[in-house]
Amino acid sequence: MTESYGAGSRNSPHQDPIRHGAAVFIGEVLGITDSPDYLASDLSPIKRDANASIYTIHLDSSVGPAAFMVYAYVLEERGGDGRTGKENFDLGLAKLQKAAERSTPGPRSVAHAETGDFGFILATTPGTYRALSGESEASDAPGSAPEEFIGREESDRIRGELAQELLRMLRAANAHASDWLSAVQIASQADIPDEGGIDDLLEFTEDETELALYLLDDQSIGNLLRALNLLVATAQQHTAKALENER
Repeated sequence: MTESYGAGSRNSPHQDPIRHGAAVFIGEVLGITDSPDYLASDLSPIKRDANASIYTIHLDSSVGPAAFMVYAYVLEERGGDGRTGKENFDLGLAKLQKAAERSTPGPRSVAHAETGDFGFILATTPGTYRALSGESEASDAPGSAPEEFIGREESDRIRGELAQELLRMLRAANAHASDWLSAVQIASQADIPDEGGIDDLLEFTEDETELALYLLDDQSIGNLLRALNLLVATAQQHTAKALENER
C-alpha cells in the first residue's frame, strides 16, 4: 500500500481524510474500480473516536453479497483511552488474528495496511472469510456431520440431554436479549416497538458490531434456526393430532 490514503481527500465531497482513505483501502484490497468518493458514500460509520473510526459496508463480492467492516486509525493521534492510534491498530489486529486462530465468533481480518498517517484493517464475517479464502464450509461448521448412534436407547438419551441443554441456553439467551433491549432503550431514552425495529439507526458499540457480524454469517445460527423450526413444526403437528383424537 502507498500513502495515497487520504491524499486529495480534502477535495472530496466528504472532506474526511480517514473516511476517504478507508475507501481507497477497500478499493485496492477488493479490486473495486469505483471511485473512492463513491465507496466513501456507502461507508456507514458505527463508531468515531479522536484517533479511530469503524465503518461497515455491504458489497457484491466474488462469493456474492458480503458485509465488511473497516477499522481506521490515526496512528500518531492519542485517544481518550490514552493509547495512540498505532497502539490500538496493533491491539485490534492481534485480537482479530487470535479470534481466527481459536475459531471464536466475531469478524475475521481480510487485509491490513499502514500509511504515513493512517492504519486500516478490513474484516468480514467468518463465513465470507472462508468463502474468499476457499476454505471448506463444512469443516468449520460445528455439528454439521451428525454422529452415528449405536442403539435407540443411546440415541434417545443423547437427544434428551441435548434438548435440556438447548432449553437452558435458550432461556438464558432470551434473558440476555431482554436485558440488552432494556439497556438500548435506556441509552436511547426512546421506546422500542415490539415489532418493526428501532425508528432511528442504532449506533453499535464494537462488541455489538461483532455480534451483528456474527449473525450475518450464514454459518452462525443456521443449525439453531433449523432445530427451532423442526421443534415448532413437530409440536404443532402433535397438537393438531391430539385435537383430532379428542373429537
